Amino acid sequence: MTPFGKAVRHLRIEREMLLGSMADALGVSSSYLSQIESGKKSIPHGFADRVAQLMGLNMIATSELRQQAALSMAEFKIQVADSAPASDRILAGELAHEFARLTPEAKDGIAKLLRGGGK
Repeated sequence: MTPFGKAVRHLRIEREMLLGSMADALGVSSSYLSQIESGKKSIPHGFADRVAQLMGLNMIATSELRQQAALSMAEFKIQVADSAPASDRILAGELAHEFARLTPEAKDGIAKLLRGGGK
């Protein structure tokens, strides 16, 4: 079971919600939700936010749930707007292609930049 699956299952059980009821509220099948909880299915884009909204989580709990989702995912998708310049597309491609080869220091630098500390 993935960290996200554990978190979702914990939230569901804590609120005494049946798997089928939660699945219906999220607009997915019971088997699909079960497979997400068990880590057999990947987490769809925006799913953590849908769970957070359904469960009425505050901003901190929502952020923690998003972190659990990130820890549980093997692949990430970078969305580039149709109107984005070619340089944005190239940068997104380079990041995806080179990420595994970046040093821990380079990754830390990118993280600081993204979090506003590299200005």
